[in-house]
Amino acid sequence: MAEKFTREDLNKRADKFRAKVVVRCRFTRPHAGGQPATEKSLQAFVKHHLKLDPDGQEGADAIARIMNEEIGEREDTPDGGELKEEKVYGVNVIRRNDNGPFILEHMVKACVKVAASRLGYFVKKRGSKGDLSEMTLVRAHGASLKDPERPWEIHLTDAEGNPVGTHYELISGSINSAQGKKSIQHHTECSDEDCYFEFEYRWPATKIKKNEMLDIMAAIGNIGIGSTRSLNFSKFEVIEGEIDLGKKEAA
Repeated sequence: MAEKFTREDLNKRADKFRAKVVVRCRFTRPHAGGQPATEKSLQAFVKHHLKLDPDGQEGADAIARIMNEEIGEREDTPDGGELKEEKVYGVNVIRRNDNGPFILEHMVKACVKVAASRLGYFVKKRGSKGDLSEMTLVRAHGASLKDPERPWEIHLTDAEGNPVGTHYELISGSINSAQGKKSIQHHTECSDEDCYFEFEYRWPATKIKKNEMLDIMAAIGNIGIGSTRSLNFSKFEVIEGEIDLGKKEAA
């Protein structure tokens, strides 16, 4: 006789063989967005950074100039003509919706995987890389969970749990590529000070055990979140948390 089951039944079975760690974190360096700005994001940039009305003519002209002229690549050849350098300019933003700015679950997963790799666990524990890549679950928790229907959005908050404020910083750098040297400048949306986030991380504890996961949690803040961590942005510290090993396997 066929036996019926629901999504809730499967989730309960999965929870039986996954351990859980819940942590609350605080950014020690501003979290810098790496998402290219849309027209709506540029309207916010013009309003809050350039102090222009995006619905007015001057604000509309600024948005058009950024979209049509500044975002992209431009050649810059000095008078001597010896060097050719391309300037790349853009506006990057933090993901957000009506509940405020947020990071996504895959950013946390990537951070945890880098920490586990640097600690040598993927070499010492055969199969652990696959476990942390394919069998983990990340959900927003506490004040960072604004919409239970969208738990993969981990919202950034202030100390009271309200959406954190943001500002723009000019990030500059240069790279050497096959097309020549490129100078990169981005006006980047960054979180204000005292920015917090909370998440729940579930993993099968058959290879990565309790103490090893605690070591990973100790390392993730120094690695940071997102694409700008190499520029020393988006570093954080784990303030507090709890770990629950649960049951080893489903019945």
